[in-house]
Amino acid sequence: MNYTTVKQIKSFCDDLMSSPYWREVTLEINNDNPDFEVDGVRFIHTDSIDEIVVDELSGDKYILGCFNSWCIAEATGWPEFLIELAQQSDKCEELGEKMTSDHIKELAEQLVSHDGYGHHFNRYDGGEEELTVNGQLYHVFDNQ
Repeated sequence: MNYTTVKQIKSFCDDLMSSPYWREVTLEINNDNPDFEVDGVRFIHTDSIDEIVVDELSGDKYILGCFNSWCIAEATGWPEFLIELAQQSDKCEELGEKMTSDHIKELAEQLVSHDGYGHHFNRYDGGEEELTVNGQLYHVFDNQ
């Protein structure tokens, strides 16, 4: 990694977090880590982010069942009125448990297309920054 790249990372980090953390961010990027967190700020490489969204959603069946009923219907092919009935009956977790990996992937795609990655990774304010280093794009989420 050359001096200009390190300087770019330092400048980006100085705007986002406490100054000494730029070194750790530089090290993680230099080690090609696709997903890491430094001082409450999460960095995810663009080649890994879609898979990470799906993995994280897969781990929370309740949240899956809480998506808008039209969104679940579009992803699953299930009747929207049945989804609404299940949600009104506090059966969100049960809805999530019935979803296949294809359903979850479709929900993740809808989430990102409508709300961006920030809605999932930065629940504080949905914000997202981008850092491009040597042609490699990292999505950055400040959860502080």
